[in-house]
Amino acid sequence: MTPQTYYVSITSGTIEREPSNTDQLAIQASEDQLDVLKHKLDKEIFTNEITSLRAVIPFKSADHDKSEEQYSEDIRDLYTYIYQIGTPETKNHIDSMKILPKLTNQDYTMPGYEK
Repeated sequence: MTPQTYYVSITSGTIEREPSNTDQLAIQASEDQLDVLKHKLDKEIFTNEITSLRAVIPFKSADHDKSEEQYSEDIRDLYTYIYQIGTPETKNHIDSMKILPKLTNQDYTMPGYEK
């Protein structure tokens, strides 16, 4: 099947046929790729909700929180996949954000950030 154009919003967790927001990223995806993307987006939304629950505990550090690590892994995976199936404009936008290297190489060189 020929890939179709879709518009993905990570912030609202939506995939649409027509652009409706300024934060949407355009992709070219087959049905199978769209299913994979939906799964990755759902996983990121779920992990984000778990991470948000930790935020209400003021004395708990997020430095080595498993939910934070999972969120970072999920968002990196999601952006990487969107980059792979994205239009040239989407790839340029993600490149300009410089988000993939930052998510891959989080700088924990400060004291107290030992693994």
